[in-house]
Amino acid sequence: MDRRMFVLNAGGVVAAAAALDPEVANGAPGGAQEPATPADRLNMTFRDLYRKNRDELMPSTPLAGLTLIGTGEIWRVEFGVPVRSYAPPAWLRDVKGLMHAVIAAQATVARLVRSRDRKSAEFDAALLAQSVKGAEMMIPQTLPAAIVPAALAVMQTLRGLAEGWVAGQPVSADIFSTAMNRVKPDLDQVVTAVGEAVYESVVTGLRRFAEESTRQEWDRCLIGVCGVGFARRDSIEIAAGMEVMGREAVGVRLLYLENAFTIPDGIRRLAASIADLELGQDVFGDPYRMWRDLLGDVAAQHAGGSFFPELGSRP
Repeated sequence: MDRRMFVLNAGGVVAAAAALDPEVANGAPGGAQEPATPADRLNMTFRDLYRKNRDELMPSTPLAGLTLIGTGEIWRVEFGVPVRSYAPPAWLRDVKGLMHAVIAAQATVARLVRSRDRKSAEFDAALLAQSVKGAEMMIPQTLPAAIVPAALAVMQTLRGLAEGWVAGQPVSADIFSTAMNRVKPDLDQVVTAVGEAVYESVVTGLRRFAEESTRQEWDRCLIGVCGVGFARRDSIEIAAGMEVMGREAVGVRLLYLENAFTIPDGIRRLAASIADLELGQDVFGDPYRMWRDLLGDVAAQHAGGSFFPELGSRP
């Protein structure tokens, strides 16, 4: 979807996502469509009442910010609608897709070694070889000249492996790691260059974001990093956010949002975070209480203390 059309349609996407909230629609155990017991029906009713409050929060929130991991792009969200982005260098939009070839190659060789579905794995090896060749051709036109040789070295190694598998060459458990070890310095060079570019882009975007906001808006807004369900340690976006917002903002205003793969996903996650801030304050007198497990006090007693990093402090 074109970025401008995304901005125009984001409100509808958010509304649709809220209407299909699996936490509400699937109130019964195991995701069943119909609640299994009277208690399940009550639980679904109570959670739906919570959802209605949550869904009203972002349209009432003056300012928030979001970024997707690895993109370097900051989105400005006003009253629940993404109104503009602070764009990264153009090549960052392409490098992530190209370098995901490494992930695809490792996954494919793992399937070939496992041989659970050999025919499917062999078909995908051919697809991998074709795709890596296409990525290799794009690199000189897409990436900065300084990292083109290193990126090509990695891609040529992947293509050689994939074409070998297609040709019927033996596949062993260590064939991929042995090949990647030879080009590790090249891969490290590319990864470092991408990391520095993402860091600089996020820092620049957040500073422009802050400059274009009132002090009150900036001090109150949440910045969310949208990413995978298993939260990344040492997130480059969180590090860049600390440069602008301070380390004390981590886990308080600077949040990693799990299982958020789009900007509308992130908006919904931020709405839940804001709802829980109000809930924690009104019920427990602690705005961050609901950002912990509801049974967290008992858990900490049994564990001898909290066992995740404290909010706003260095692990």
